[in-house]
Formats: sequence, C-alpha cells, structure tokens
Amino acid sequence: MTVFLTGHARFEYAQEALQYGCFDYVLKPVDHDVLKEIVKRAIEEIERRQERQAFEEMLEKYRRHWKNQLPILVEKFWQEVLAGRGPAGQDRLDREFAMYDIPLSAGDRVLPVLLSIEQWDVELDARDESIMEYAVRKAAAEIILGDRKGAVLQDRNDVNLVLVYLPDGALADRDALKTACLQYVRASNDYFHCRVSCYVGDTVRIGEIAGSVERLSQLERANISNPQTVVDGLESGEALGGSAAGPSLPSFMEWGILLDNGSIDELVLAVNETLRRFQEESVSRETLELFYFGFVHMLFQAAHRKGVSIYDALAVQEMNDGQFARTPLHMQAWAVKMVQKAGQAFQDRHRDASAVIAKIQSFIQDNIHKELGRDDIAGAVYRNPAYLSRMFRKETGLSLTDYIAQAKIERAKRLLIDTNDKVSHIAEGIGYTHFSYFAKLFKKMTGMTPQDYRKKHQTLH
Repeated sequence: MTVFLTGHARFEYAQEALQYGCFDYVLKPVDHDVLKEIVKRAIEEIERRQERQAFEEMLEKYRRHWKNQLPILVEKFWQEVLAGRGPAGQDRLDREFAMYDIPLSAGDRVLPVLLSIEQWDVELDARDESIMEYAVRKAAAEIILGDRKGAVLQDRNDVNLVLVYLPDGALADRDALKTACLQYVRASNDYFHCRVSCYVGDTVRIGEIAGSVERLSQLERANISNPQTVVDGLESGEALGGSAAGPSLPSFMEWGILLDNGSIDELVLAVNETLRRFQEESVSRETLELFYFGFVHMLFQAAHRKGVSIYDALAVQEMNDGQFARTPLHMQAWAVKMVQKAGQAFQDRHRDASAVIAKIQSFIQDNIHKELGRDDIAGAVYRNPAYLSRMFRKETGLSLTDYIAQAKIERAKRLLIDTNDKVSHIAEGIGYTHFSYFAKLFKKMTGMTPQDYRKKHQTLH
C-alpha cells in the first residue's frame, strides 16, 4: 500500500502513480489531518483486502474439498433417484444436475448397465470383498464408460451399476457398449479373479431409471444357467418368445419375472392387452401356436425357479386346452386362467427370504466337511449366485464366505472340547486340508491356537 507525498503537481505524475497502484497522491505541504484520514483509509483498505484474501483462501479450500467429495455426492444423488426419492420437478432436477456437475438436463435420458458379481475365485472376507468390489467398479468406469459420460455406483441394495449419460438427445451405440461390457467381463476374470455378467438396459428418462434397474435385477435373478455373459435387456425375451412370428409376440421372460414376483394383476393385464392386440391385428394361427408354446415354456421355467413341479400347480389337461384355442379371445381366457392358478399355487408355496436363509444355513451345516463355494449353495436353493450372496449379506450382515468360516470354526471348537481327536483330524473333518491355514484362521477368530483353546476349555480326561 503506497501513498505518494510529493511537491510535483503535474497531472502526468499523478496519473502514472495511480496506474502503478498508488493508493493516494498528496501534494506538499501536507495537512496533518488530511494525512491521518488517508492513512486511516489505507489501513481500512488493507484490512478489507486481508479479509477478502482469507475468504478466497477458505473458499478455495472448500472448492477443493467439494471437488474431492463430488464422486460420493453424485453417487448419493443417484442412490436417491433409484430409491424413488429424487428431486421433484424439472427446475429442481436441473439445479441439482448443475450443482453436481452432471452433464444432463431434466428431459435427457440415461442407459443403465447392471454389473452382477457372480463369484470370486479367491477367498475374501467381507472387508476385502468390499475393497475388491470398489476396484471392479473403477475398472467398469475405465472399460465400459471409457470416453462416455456417466457414473459408476452401488445403490442402497448393493447393486453395482453403470449409468451412461445421453445428453441432448444423444443415441447410445448399443453394439459398442456391449462390446465394452464383454471386454469388461473378460478383464474382471483375468485381473480381479472375479466372474461378472453385465445386463444392458434400455435408454430411459430420469424418472424411469428405478424401474429399468429393477427389470435388470429381475433378469439377473432369472439367469441361473449363463454365467459370465452380456445380456441385452431389449433382446432377452426373444430367446424364449422366438422371432418367427415377428414383433407381435410378447417377452415371455419378462412375463416369467412378473410371475416370479407374484405380480399377478400386472401379468393378467399384460396378457389381456397382448391377446386383444392379437384380435385387432387378426394374427395367424401360427402366431397363436407360437404364443401357446412360449407361454407354456414360461410357466415351466417359472415353476423350475420356484423349485416346484408345474404339475403341482396345473393339471395336464388344463395346460393342453390352450392348444385348441382357435381365436385370440379363447387364448386370452385360457392364459388368464393359467396365470391366476399358477400364481396362487406359487404363492401358497412361496418361501420368503428368511426361509431361504435358513435353508442355506442348514445346507452349510450338513456339508461342513466340504469345501463349499457360492455356486454349490446357489444350486442347492435354486437361486442366482450373485443375487443369493447379496440377499444373504442383507439378512445376516455376513458374507457367505465369512459365515462358512464361522460355522466351521464353531464346529471345530465343539470338537476340541468334546473329543480327543487330533487337531489335524478335526481340521480335515471340517474341510480344511491345509492345517496351517486352519490354525491361522482359528487363532484369528478366537485369539487362541487350537491347542490352547482345548487346554483352556476341555473337561475330558
């Protein structure tokens, strides 16, 4: 801060001094009161500049903090949207997009891809599995998104997702995206010892994302025979529905998912709409026959996933009656009757999540002497491995790996107390062929070696 005190009254000097940042230019002789006032103003200006600098430094600090936290904030934003609690109204949605630096507007679309982690080929505890899932999501950002705008996140149900942004009416190159997904499936297996499948959804508006992701989750649950694959949600029904009859046939896979979920009224509505459309279009007899066989196949598949026989739900003659339907309206009456009877039968035999968990725990206890994997357990309860793992963790708070380890160690503790068997024999009897690994795990979980635990707790002589 500079104040010129000078005897030069030339305007050019004063102008030049001000150009160099001089605070004031005072001619001699100087009035002391005037000088005091100038100094006072100069001090006030210095204080204002210091306050402004401190504010700018604080603002920059929080800008950096905001920037570092932005990926987490974006993930939380999409979690709220997926949970149906996103911002209401286009104006508010646009404001939040701008705030979180998301290159979308309220009318834009996104394309969701569900990442299903089906199996780890290495043994991981819950903490390490979470770390590896984070690494797998980072790989998805590099391989699937690449140069595409979007986000990779985990929703509140532990479902891993890629959201591809499609601003300003942009169209998705589905073939290129599926190629990237296939590359990601291979990379996950090669580098992360992880078996993954990708389920590619349709382009949807912001408010439709939750429904689209739910449909992809249903496709994941229904997929029990094609691991490490890329499933196009737009084509998933064609494998069951067939293409010989053209676009008139519905997606029987999606209908099967509705039946799985007990959405009987919604399925009946879909059946009615499809067969009324058939009536309006005057479809051929061949189309009706293709509909019949696709529909029956859907019933058999749904019963298989429920772990029941279709013949426990429907009589053979009832199912055969559909072959003799000569018009769409006759087929409609038959199909609605089949849906309602099958739905009721499935509901009567429905096993809720707790019952499935109990069955898993019983299976583990019965097979404690084996090296159990997630696929073995999933096969025993007729569930998709990735879905089963998430459900088990949500219900128990433990990963399947951690629960199996706990069950084995608890069995070992009882045997150490109640028998005089060799420790190595006990280890082998609960599926640990490497004694050193068993001893290390036992000490980690109990704080003692197996021998010390026996000495402390055994009462046998």
